[in-house]
Amino acid sequence: MGSAIKANTEKVLKQWHPELIPLVACTDSKSLHECLVRLGTTNEERLMIDIICILQACERREITEIMWIPVNKNPADSMTKQKGICGNTLKNLIIDNKIIDIIPHG
Repeated sequence: MGSAIKANTEKVLKQWHPELIPLVACTDSKSLHECLVRLGTTNEERLMIDIICILQACERREITEIMWIPVNKNPADSMTKQKGICGNTLKNLIIDNKIIDIIPHG
């Protein structure tokens, strides 16, 4: 989905902004992140398909960076899970308008 939005935005802005727009792929799956960043392996068939597709997108420079989001910092979980540890994450993202506090650095 993000790749399609990125491609369309680049087409529209091409005459004013010829540089590629960076796309950061974020996941809360630690095993997926480890396989992508450290080029690890997995026995999970569904995960292997995801890994191949994402790595191909990276090779085509459609994805510029891959980041892991801890479960308690994932704003998407606020929409799919019951209130609890992630209940305020999306609200805080909207209020603060900052994604920087969500992504761990280091």
